[in-house]
Amino acid sequence: MAEQRVDLKKLLLLIKDGKNFDANLCLDEGCTFETEDPTALIKVFNYLINYLKQLTAKPIEIALDLRSNDYLLSFMAYTEQKDLPPLSENLKEVLKNYSASLESVHEEGKYYQVRLSFAKAS
Repeated sequence: MAEQRVDLKKLLLLIKDGKNFDANLCLDEGCTFETEDPTALIKVFNYLINYLKQLTAKPIEIALDLRSNDYLLSFMAYTEQKDLPPLSENLKEVLKNYSASLESVHEEGKYYQVRLSFAKAS
């Protein structure tokens, strides 16, 4: 299978349009990488959006930052919930295929955030 360029901003905009959900977007340009198949990554994004939508009635905050060594993609929901269902254990394994890592932060009673860091190709 041939490598294809994934533009994270365009991908997120397509998902936003397709799912038609409330979100505040702040997306940098130029966050791209090559992969054979972006399908699993699209499923991860959809999973995270669905997960966060169940936690809040407010818009989800999605930010994409072009940084010097990586691309940081953040999904955040404002929530007052304290006990959250666990994220799928499969996410970190799937993200390895895209040179990405996952970190989550739960500020109880305030928000839940999932940060994905994608390594830049050298």
